[in-house]
Amino acid sequence: MIDLGCFAGFPVHLDPLALTLRFGPGISTAPVTVRRLDEVRSLLRDPHVTGPDHLYTIYMDIHLPGRVDALRSLGLGYGAVVYNHGLLGGEALRSQGHVHSAPAATGVAYSEIYEFWHGRGLVYMQDRATPDVTDVIVVEAGPGDKVVIPPGWAHATVNVGDGPMAFGAVYALEARLLYEPLRKLQGTAHYVLAAGTLEPNPRYRSVPEARRVLPHEIPEHGIGHGRPAMAGELGLLELVSRPERYPAVWERLVAR
Repeated sequence: MIDLGCFAGFPVHLDPLALTLRFGPGISTAPVTVRRLDEVRSLLRDPHVTGPDHLYTIYMDIHLPGRVDALRSLGLGYGAVVYNHGLLGGEALRSQGHVHSAPAATGVAYSEIYEFWHGRGLVYMQDRATPDVTDVIVVEAGPGDKVVIPPGWAHATVNVGDGPMAFGAVYALEARLLYEPLRKLQGTAHYVLAAGTLEPNPRYRSVPEARRVLPHEIPEHGIGHGRPAMAGELGLLELVSRPERYPAVWERLVAR
């Protein structure tokens, strides 16, 4: 078992063979979900590939003693994901990818924060889930790093390491994960290949060159390397569930 507590901010261990997490006393989660290869085939470069069947393990609604009510009052939840490693044909093992919903009252899509606990991940983000993409950002992250998803950006997470990858996620309780826009395009605007190189998806009309940026630092919201979200001031994370209140943050996050 691998101790992830220093990066998570609460007691949690990784079983790298079973691709599971073991939480400390008093911590509970929603029923665990395992994502299988057949569930993501329609978004892969080659839908007929072979590869690991168990792609990743999802833990939603992690209840941390003393934190649950505060999170709920902010419209937030906390989850975690453990990724297998290996190849899906020529692609590095990854999530299927999605875009977040937007409440009708604001029209501004919900955000999300990833905080990496173990392994090496690449978060691929594109500014829209349509055939005409105008901006692509790629962030490679390791233990202690944070990646924030800007409102309205489609995104997928790729394991670019040589072992399992694990991260926690702050998400909006009201957010729906919309998969169909990327399914129609058979994935994101680029495919991330085994060596970490990017190959344009021919189903898109326009695919800009990806910008590679460093993991995110937003100190005024408690977001930075080695600062576990659940160990800090939870009110600072409101930008995830109330993104319309923080336009300057999003402008700075995606600035060229």
